[in-house]
Amino acid sequence: MVAVLKFLFSLSLSAQTPYVGGTVKDATGVPVEFATVTLLSGKDSTVITGTVTKGDGSFSLDVTNANQPTVLRISFIGYKDCMVSNPAGDIGGIVLEPVDLQLNEVVVKANRRMVKLRNDGVQVDIAGTYLSHIGSALELLGKMPFVSKSGADIEVLGKGAPLIYINNRQVRDQSELTRLSSSEIKHIEVVTSPGARYASTVNAVIRITTVAPTGDGFSFNDRTTIGFKHYAYLFEQTNFNYRRKGFDLAVMLNYENYRERPHTEHSTTQYLPTATIEQRGTGWDFAKYPTYSGKIGLNYNHKAYYLGLFYDFRIKPSEVSGPSEVSRYVDGVFSEQLENSFTSSRHGRQHLLSAYYTGALGKWQLSVNLDALWQLNDRHTDEHEQSSVNLERNFATVRDVYNRLLAGNVSVSYPVWKGEMRIGTESSNIHRTDRYTGDAVYIASSDNRIEETTTALFAESSQTFGSLSANIGLRWEYTDSKYYHAGTYSPGQSRTYHNLAPTASLSFPVGKVKTRLAYTRKTSRPAFDQLGSALKYIDRYTYESGNPNLRPIYRDYLSLSTTWKDLSVEVSYISTKNYFMWQTQPYPGNAEATLLQMQNMPRFHSGSAFANYSPTFFGCWHPVWMAGVMLQDFKQNHHGEQLRLDHPLGIFRFNNAVQLPWDMWLNIDFSARTSGNGENAHIRSYWTNDLGLYKSFAKDTWNIKLQVNDVFGTWRQQFIMFDALTRMDVNKIRDTRDFSVTLRYNFNAARSRYKGHGAGNAEKDRF
Repeated sequence: MVAVLKFLFSLSLSAQTPYVGGTVKDATGVPVEFATVTLLSGKDSTVITGTVTKGDGSFSLDVTNANQPTVLRISFIGYKDCMVSNPAGDIGGIVLEPVDLQLNEVVVKANRRMVKLRNDGVQVDIAGTYLSHIGSALELLGKMPFVSKSGADIEVLGKGAPLIYINNRQVRDQSELTRLSSSEIKHIEVVTSPGARYASTVNAVIRITTVAPTGDGFSFNDRTTIGFKHYAYLFEQTNFNYRRKGFDLAVMLNYENYRERPHTEHSTTQYLPTATIEQRGTGWDFAKYPTYSGKIGLNYNHKAYYLGLFYDFRIKPSEVSGPSEVSRYVDGVFSEQLENSFTSSRHGRQHLLSAYYTGALGKWQLSVNLDALWQLNDRHTDEHEQSSVNLERNFATVRDVYNRLLAGNVSVSYPVWKGEMRIGTESSNIHRTDRYTGDAVYIASSDNRIEETTTALFAESSQTFGSLSANIGLRWEYTDSKYYHAGTYSPGQSRTYHNLAPTASLSFPVGKVKTRLAYTRKTSRPAFDQLGSALKYIDRYTYESGNPNLRPIYRDYLSLSTTWKDLSVEVSYISTKNYFMWQTQPYPGNAEATLLQMQNMPRFHSGSAFANYSPTFFGCWHPVWMAGVMLQDFKQNHHGEQLRLDHPLGIFRFNNAVQLPWDMWLNIDFSARTSGNGENAHIRSYWTNDLGLYKSFAKDTWNIKLQVNDVFGTWRQQFIMFDALTRMDVNKIRDTRDFSVTLRYNFNAARSRYKGHGAGNAEKDRF
C-alpha cells in the first residue's frame, strides 16, 4: 500500500498540464453524477470550457491559461449552484446544497437508465421513477438487482444478508424498512464488493439515500397498516420533525403487533454406532411479539460541517407456546411416542445512544461516529414432556443475557492526484454475560462472561484516469476476546485474532459495456452463542452445545460486473475456508442420544451468475426480468460415504409495474427458485406471486397501498439436510399469504438530517 501511494504521489508531481479537478457530492456524502461543471472567465463570465461529473462525482478540466482570473460553476437540478473563484489543481470535495423549494412530484417519462455500475456495486435511481410508487423501502429492496426478499429477510444473492444503511446510518431493526416510504428515497446502492472502510465480516451492503429535506418549520407524518393473515394485525408509526436555521429535532414513535403460527413436519434418520434411529414428528408454534420503539434526535447542519446526537429504544416482549409429537423407531421397529408442550416468555430491551460529526477542514473531510449500546434479554421456559415408555418430565429453564457495546470510528479523506485517499480507525469494547439455569438434574447450568476488544485500521484510495477507475484498500483488525466461566478465566476458550482484509477493483469500458473487476477477502467470526459451552436440552434424546474451538471463516471473492444499456450482469467466484455448520455426534454416556454442535468444514468453492434486465421503452409498462444460477462443489461425509452436493440452484424473478388511469400503479410480481444444493442441504423448488395497488392523493399529501403477498399460498421452505450421522427432511409451513392496507399521511413532509453511520456495526450484529 505504501509503495502504491508513493507511486501515485510521484506521478502527481510529474504532471505538467494545468488543470482543475475535484469531486461533487450531495449533503449525505453521495457522489453526484452528471452535474454540470463550467469554467468561466472572471472578467466577463464567458465560458472557457466545461464537462459533467462521472459516476463517482469526479471531474477534471484542462486549463490553457492558468494566469487569467476564472470562476468555476457547479450546477445540478434541485441544488444551489456552487461557485469557486480562481480554482487551481485539485480543489477537493464540493458539497451541493438542496434548494429550499418543495416541488410537486414528477415522474420521469424519458428512457433514462435507472441502473448504473459503480466502483463497488450498482446504483438504482428511485426518485422521479415508477419505483417511487412501490410502497415501503422493504418492498422496494426486493425489486433491486441481485437482491432477494423472503418475508422481512433481505439477501444479496451469492453474498448473504447485507448491512443496510439509510443516509449512512445502519438499520438496526428491519421493521424500519417498512416505515420508510419508497417516495422518500432518492436512490439505492447494492454494494457487492464492500471496501476496506467496512468490517472484514461484511460481505454485502445496501445503502439507501433519501430525498434531501427542504424548508423550515414543523412537519408530521403518520403510517398505519392494517392487515390480515390468520389474524388481524396493526402497525402504527408517527414522526414529528422541527427544523429551523440548520437545527433539526426529530421524534419517532412506533408500535407493531406481530403474530406467527409456523407448522413444521420433519423426518430424521440418525446412523448411530449402536442402532439406526428414525424420528417422524410434527409441531406447531404460536407466537406473539409486540414491539414498542422510539427515537429522539437533534442535528445541526452548517455549510462546512454536520453534527448530531440521537437516542433510540426498543422494547420487545414475546410469548411462544406450542405442542409437538414425535414417533421414534429403532432399526425400523416402533419404540416410543413422545409428546411435548412448552410455554416461553421473553422480555427484550435495547437502548442505543449515537453521536456523529462530519466536516471539512480545507481539503480534508473528517467523519467521527460514537455509539453506546445496551441490550437485556431474559427468557423463562416451562416444558412438559410425556413418553409412552418412560417417565414424564416437567422442568423450567431461565436464561438471562446482557450485552454492552462501546464503539467509535474516525476517518479522514484527502484528494490525491486523480482521486482521493481515505484512512481511518475503528475500536469497540464488548461486555457480555450469559446465565442459563434449569430446575432438573438433566439440565446443565452455565454462567459465562466475555470481555472483547477489537481495533481496526484501514486505508483505501480511488483514482480515475479518463474512463478507467481503480480502487485499492487494506484493513487490519485485531481482536482480544477473554472468556470467563463462573467468574474464572478460561485460557482455552479465550482468543486473539489478527486479520488482514485486502480489497481491489478496476472499472473500465469495453466498447459500450461498462465493466468492473473486483477482489475482496472477508472473514466471519463465530457468534457468541456458537462459542458457548453451555449444554442446552432439546428433548430427552437431543442436546445442543456451542463450540469454543470454532475457527473464523475466510472467504475470497472474485467478481466481474458489467452493464450495457438496460442489462446488468454479475459473475462471482467464492473460495470458503473453515465454514461452520451444525453436525451431529453421539452424546457421551447415552448410546441413544445425540449432541448438536457447530464444526468447521473443509474448504469448498462456489460461484454464481446473475442477469438483470430493466427496459424503459414500454411506456406505461415497466417490466424487470432477473435470472441467475448458484452452484458449489460442497462435499459432506454422511453415513460412512462422501456426498457430493453440487446440483445448481436457479433463481428467477419477473416484476411488472403498470401505470393505470387516475395515476394508480399496479404491481404484479412473480419469483421462483428451482431445486438444488445450498451448503449441506438439498433445497426443493417453490414459486410465489405478489400483487400491489398504489394511489396517491392531494399531491402525495396522503397515499394508500393495497398489498396481497403469496396470492396462491405456494411459498414453502422444504429441504433435506445432511451431516455425518443425520439426514433430516423438513417441511416448514408459514402464514405467507397476507393482505394489508397501508395509509400514509404527510404534513409539510420532512425527514431527519441525521448523517452518522454508526460504529461497531459488525459487533452489534453478533449479539
